[in-house]
Amino acid sequence: MKTSTLSIPTILGFLALILMVHTMSANAASPTIKCETAFGEKSFTIEDNRVSFQKEDESGVSRSISSVQGESVRTHTKHQGFSKTLYIDGNKHRINVKNVNSFSDVDDYLSITSPKGHEMTYPLTCLSV
Repeated sequence: MKTSTLSIPTILGFLALILMVHTMSANAASPTIKCETAFGEKSFTIEDNRVSFQKEDESGVSRSISSVQGESVRTHTKHQGFSKTLYIDGNKHRINVKNVNSFSDVDDYLSITSPKGHEMTYPLTCLSV
């Protein structure tokens, strides 16, 4: 009875294939996420590397008041969530979502820091669209 052994190139090829599949699934398009603070004071939509803030006018129509995308949005992915940092009108906005599969008003928040260092933190209510 003859036994075969795996060669080094076969093992390395298999590991490269696994790494490629993992990378492709990690870079898959994420769903659009809509978030708002209590009483709708701040409202925004997250689509991949684009964050669009909305504001309702007197007639109740929601309009995008500012949109930041691309390299202006720094994203730090975590195990099941993410943190996004962006600057709007000189204020640093940090969006933290702990788990994209289970949003939480306790763990998800928007933190806005002024250039003078004053910080306001708002709990977020988010949902996938």
